[in-house]
Amino acid sequence: MIAQVAWLDREFVFGQPTGLFPVLLERLRGTPARAKELVSGIREDALARRIHDKWSVKEHLGHLIDLEPLDDRRLDEFLNRAEVLSAADIENRATENGNHRRVPIADISRRLAAGRERLIRRLEMLTEKEVEITARHPRLQKPMRLLDWAYFLAEHDDHHLALARGVMTELNDQRFRKER
Repeated sequence: MIAQVAWLDREFVFGQPTGLFPVLLERLRGTPARAKELVSGIREDALARRIHDKWSVKEHLGHLIDLEPLDDRRLDEFLNRAEVLSAADIENRATENGNHRRVPIADISRRLAAGRERLIRRLEMLTEKEVEITARHPRLQKPMRLLDWAYFLAEHDDHHLALARGVMTELNDQRFRKER
């Protein structure tokens, strides 16, 4: 299996045409459905299990929920023409302390869907001019348009869905090895 690049090691190239904004909204809109499909029929204890002391499936999905306040704040910052966006908590304290492993997956799925729906409703109301507003990303130290930020969010969602799937794959591989 190919090792996934760590999020903080990712490099981003921005500059896609404004006309891709609807496609990015569709990706963001689809995150909860893809997450729900990923966990469908899987036992709660398996979804809560950590592998190699890394986040469980529930923690990866809970992390996306934990970032909703930052997403809202950054969207407000774009619309208020801030020069620099708020920084994320690189230590992910909300997720580390969030106890997501004890939360039923149905609750996590419901919260993720509700949060994405709220964000999408706000993003759908934007004009072409607003989608082009630029601010500097604090960690990347480069300017990004609101459109680029939507791409960044979609990539982050996919990053954690892929990691969650990797946890599930590893759990299946371990089970297979134990059953042989």
